[in-house]
Amino acid sequence: MKQNKHNILGNDFVVVFPSFIEVENVSILVKRIRAALPKSKIIIVDDSPRKENEVIKRSVKQFTNIQFISRLKKLGRGSAIIEGLKLGLKDKTNKYFFEMDSDLAQNPKEFIRFIKKMNEENVDLVVGSRYIRGGRTIGVTKSRIILSRIINKFLYLLLGVKLTDYTDGFRLYNRRSVELIAKEDIKSTGFITLTETVYKLNRKGIKMAEVPVTIYSRRYGISTRDFNELFQSLLFVLKMRFEYSS
Repeated sequence: MKQNKHNILGNDFVVVFPSFIEVENVSILVKRIRAALPKSKIIIVDDSPRKENEVIKRSVKQFTNIQFISRLKKLGRGSAIIEGLKLGLKDKTNKYFFEMDSDLAQNPKEFIRFIKKMNEENVDLVVGSRYIRGGRTIGVTKSRIILSRIINKFLYLLLGVKLTDYTDGFRLYNRRSVELIAKEDIKSTGFITLTETVYKLNRKGIKMAEVPVTIYSRRYGISTRDFNELFQSLLFVLKMRFEYSS
């Protein structure tokens, strides 16, 4: 991925993010993405009910180069990202794909860090990590940070992919890695799809690296994750791991 400054600010980047009743957040995030990557394309996959969906669409109407997928029911973060990535692949000029959340937990100003890492180490996937040197989590309770660290350590020991953060959805893929994801049978639909995709990409020989990122507590809206989803996700990972080892 040889890039100069012009290419980094070029139109071969796509930013994909899911949304579920993120009425206050989406337009703010789009503005931040535009400031960081002015010529990038943006794909929003929205699972909000029709009323909120219409509000969100109006909030980004002023912006160009936005594709909006309205699903009108909650089908899961993972399936939203996969659908958005597949749509992005249809445009042959798209070479690099950012994935992020819509709750303003991640800052597009850090895009440049991902791009430089992909350049310098010639990898196919760059994962943002809270848990390597320079990574931080701000405004999140200590108990949630401890739980997240335990989960990520468990995933590392179980799956063996050399990452410290399996569950943060701030990533940069090259086209090759997205094409492989599109061909895979991705069985999960929620946030654990983040783990399933890196595990299956690792099995395909995809080269990965991590960069430190800062994750912020959400300012607007409420999280839709709960402990039942967490429990079911961990069961899914156990089943997936043992299916591949049998």
